[in-house]
Amino acid sequence: MAGKRKRKKYRKFKPVAFKLTYQQKRRVDKFCRDHGTTPVTMYKRAIMLYLANNGYAHLKFPQEHSIHPNQMSIFDIVEDIKTE
Repeated sequence: MAGKRKRKKYRKFKPVAFKLTYQQKRRVDKFCRDHGTTPVTMYKRAIMLYLANNGYAHLKFPQEHSIHPNQMSIFDIVEDIKTE
């Protein structure tokens, strides 16, 4: 018999709303364009940085997605087929 599947852990998100002036929104948009990010990502990183600097350092930063060096790519397979 197969073992039981683990249940997927669902993340709970809470909506947060705040108002920005026209000038603040323009600055956020320019920053995001210059750094190639989205406003939501920028807000989340700014909040985590603020919390880390103000006594909440035990909170973990979200992990950046990285490719493991042993992970194969579809391009590796294509190159293997061409060399054969």
